[in-house]
Amino acid sequence: MYLYAIIGENSMEFQRPTFWLEASEYSKIYSEINQLYDSLYKGKSIALHYSYGMDGVAYVYWFEIRGFNDYNIFLKTFDNH
Repeated sequence: MYLYAIIGENSMEFQRPTFWLEASEYSKIYSEINQLYDSLYKGKSIALHYSYGMDGVAYVYWFEIRGFNDYNIFLKTFDNH
């Protein structure tokens, strides 16, 4: 059984368990997603975001979207490209 992310302002549960990130990495990725929200992510329910982690390694962050600044990062994988 998975624990779901806390219900946010849009009153919907996320469908996937949240991937644990350090607070500094979480904040960095959220900020980047927010900056690109209108041009890349608005209107989508799931997306991926390419970025460098705090360790300088390139990653792909998979996340669910309920609206601006309301995301659930559920997977982090190496960007092998």
